[in-house]
Amino acid sequence: MGEKKDHLKKLSELSEKIMALANSIRQAEKDMESTLRDEIEARDLQNVKERMKAVEETLCVLQEEVGHVEAEHYKKAKETH
Repeated sequence: MGEKKDHLKKLSELSEKIMALANSIRQAEKDMESTLRDEIEARDLQNVKERMKAVEETLCVLQEEVGHVEAEHYKKAKETH
């Protein structure tokens, strides 16, 4: 029983870390716009923003998958009780 709870806790922590990373990416994008606007050509900045957006979208998909895994583990844990 303890192993299942530990596993669910680790999955939950991973999900939180993924969201924190996504938030950090958003903040980095904002910071880059304000501090590097004069140093980077608009085209280069747009490319960076597009790449960061793709990373953010991938992280969101990963978070959804972690949520599905958490739900399955929770469901299985309830069934074994």
